[in-house]
Amino acid sequence: MSLEGRIQELEHENARLRRELDAKSLTAAKALASFQQRSLLMEITRQQNEDLDRLASELVRAKKLEEQRGQEIQASARLKSEFLANFSHEIRTPLNGILGYCDLVLREEGQRLTLHGRRDLNVIKANAKTLLALINDILDLSKIEAGRVEIVNEHVDLESLIDECGSTVREILRGKQVELRTIIEPGAKDAFTDPLKLKQILLNLLSNAAKFTDTGEVVLTASAKGPELTIAVEDTGTGIPSDQLNHIFEKFRQVDGSPSRRVGGTGLGLAIVREVAKLLGGTVTVKSALGRGTTFTVVLPRAIDRARERTPGPVIIDSSLPALSRDMSVLIIDDDPMIHQLLRGRLEEDGLRVFSASDGIEGLLAAREYRPSVILLDIHLPRLDGWGVLARLKSDPALVGIPVIMLSVEEERGRAFSFGACEYLVKPIEPERLVDVVKKSIEPTMGDVLIVDDDADTRELVSRNLRRSGFTTIEASNGEEALLKVRVVNPAMVILDLLMPNVDGFEVLRTLRAEGNRVPIVVLTGKELSDGEELVLREGLARVFRKDGMAVEDVVKEARALVAARRVIEKASLARVLYVEDAQQNRDIVRRYLTNEFEVLEAEDGEEGLDRATRDMPDLILMDLSLPRMDGWETTRRIKSRPQLRHIPVIALTAHAGPEERTRAREAGCIDYLTKPIERDVLITTIRKYLTNMAKTS
Repeated sequence: MSLEGRIQELEHENARLRRELDAKSLTAAKALASFQQRSLLMEITRQQNEDLDRLASELVRAKKLEEQRGQEIQASARLKSEFLANFSHEIRTPLNGILGYCDLVLREEGQRLTLHGRRDLNVIKANAKTLLALINDILDLSKIEAGRVEIVNEHVDLESLIDECGSTVREILRGKQVELRTIIEPGAKDAFTDPLKLKQILLNLLSNAAKFTDTGEVVLTASAKGPELTIAVEDTGTGIPSDQLNHIFEKFRQVDGSPSRRVGGTGLGLAIVREVAKLLGGTVTVKSALGRGTTFTVVLPRAIDRARERTPGPVIIDSSLPALSRDMSVLIIDDDPMIHQLLRGRLEEDGLRVFSASDGIEGLLAAREYRPSVILLDIHLPRLDGWGVLARLKSDPALVGIPVIMLSVEEERGRAFSFGACEYLVKPIEPERLVDVVKKSIEPTMGDVLIVDDDADTRELVSRNLRRSGFTTIEASNGEEALLKVRVVNPAMVILDLLMPNVDGFEVLRTLRAEGNRVPIVVLTGKELSDGEELVLREGLARVFRKDGMAVEDVVKEARALVAARRVIEKASLARVLYVEDAQQNRDIVRRYLTNEFEVLEAEDGEEGLDRATRDMPDLILMDLSLPRMDGWETTRRIKSRPQLRHIPVIALTAHAGPEERTRAREAGCIDYLTKPIERDVLITTIRKYLTNMAKTS
């Protein structure tokens, strides 16, 4: 092979080797790049694993922190609840004393106080109620925010609820030239919602309107559209500026929050209205024009439930009225069939048996046959008019004791009373007013002592001394007025002067005894009596005292003896109420509230309360919850665990107002829960309600 050929061959071989080297270098470079990439991924993975480990550690730490925070929040909520409960208890307890003693002083010593003294006491009482309302607002808002508010839906008589709220608000409007009107459409008279929450909304809106309205009117309108209940409260007050409308429902927000503002308040009322409306599933909106007035509208979408039928519930007994027994009856004497239909329906709803007569003669026959508890008597009757019927009723010994209520389109009240009627109603008659009068007539509330004297100073002197000794008194300035009042109120005794113009004391005594009235009579006179006059008094069973300056104390002693004898008989039939309370002032208030209504037993702690309940077997127990030695919850549980005591109703009467305390009380066996301060009428109404229910069950 020639040299040139060999060189070419070597060049070709070098070129091939160079290509192979390039290919292998490329392969090595790719391998190196792949290795570097894998190394990078491994490093990234390692870093990610480290990050994950760190995050896991942080999550564990965060979880522990959250658990600690949760425990702290629970502890804080528990402490807040305990604080609110204790705050409520500690504030309500002195308020109970303030309101209770103000009420007692005004009722028991009101006639002895000066005008300024009565005014000052009323100012104290009004301010205490204002403070109580403020405390209630704060507690209500706190409970709402904590989600601890229960909604209890039930049938609501919206008309009665609005009337109740209106009565409260009219006190705010007193002295203002503002009319409060209510318009309730027929379809909105019955609702199905929480009555307490709805009442809270209405009171806040009406009170707010009353505060900011000086002249004009406040109008509440209730309407229904399908299941939706709409309540609007419109006023002619100062109005709200447009820039404030979006903030008016915020807490503590006031239209005028300056120190010089004209109307006071905390700014919580409308915030509570909004939150309570939300709880009921509704909304509240506002429209206002500055200087022209404001309208708040509450819409509750599911408050009208046509499918539900009202179920009969227990009769609610007014504190001033007796429970109606099923054997009580009413005789209606009227020639108008429409009156019979109207009155029969309303009276039968209240459990009264109703008899009817269409003329005077038929009425007298029916009265003798049925001996009704009350007679409703029209004046204009065929055959024998109402005056003739009344005269014959009051002259018949078998019928004289039946209360007669006159019904007429004419106003002749004085003549009716002089014939012996106990009440006089002018047509058209409001059914609710009629039922109230009937209840009062069946078991009248009466004063203890009637003082009859034409000398105002003597009446005042005797009256003050009797009131100081615990009696209630009524007064008459002449014999005619005395006879009228004896027929109307049936007093426990009469203190009678002899020398009076027109009808003197002798004539009063003769008339009462001729009518068969055996009321005890004490004669207080300055007259020197003849033998004949003394005989008249002895035959009338009257005691005589001289007006010589010392006789008043003797009169008081005689009154005590006569009325005490009557009260001994009454007390034998009084229900016995055991009050378990460690605070002396609270026991004093409740004891004086219930005097003459119930026989009150007392215990200072839970153990003593349990012992007294076992020993004395009361008809009902009022139980404070915060008690020494054994608290009220445990005392109630032990009472309910004993077969001989289990039937006794226990009502919690406490300054604790929280839902937890209420739940614990119900679980322990309390049938009801009252918070201090308690008003006398509310307390007596509640006690009577459960005593009546227990009697019906028995």
